[in-house]
Amino acid sequence: MVMDNINQQLVEQLFAPLRATFSSPRPDGGVVLSLLDASDTTAYSRVLSTAQRNDPQAFAQSMEDIRLELAMRSGSIPADMRKALKEQDSLLSYHTL
Repeated sequence: MVMDNINQQLVEQLFAPLRATFSSPRPDGGVVLSLLDASDTTAYSRVLSTAQRNDPQAFAQSMEDIRLELAMRSGSIPADMRKALKEQDSLLSYHTL
């Protein structure tokens, strides 16, 4: 399903060779992005909220987050990204409740 405000072709290019599909809107307004492999098995899925779909910057950030997560899962994170993540990780502050 192609959503009016989602560039399906761009999403397909970002995640090739996986095929991207979007569910119908859920009751909360979100849609499920599923990435399917060559045998149509779901390799990854994530809910995109209405806000993420309607805000181009939030949508782009969501796509980058997914790409990073897939790269981490496959162990193929570029060296410069690993360095940036390590630096970012050292700056995170953790709060206990």
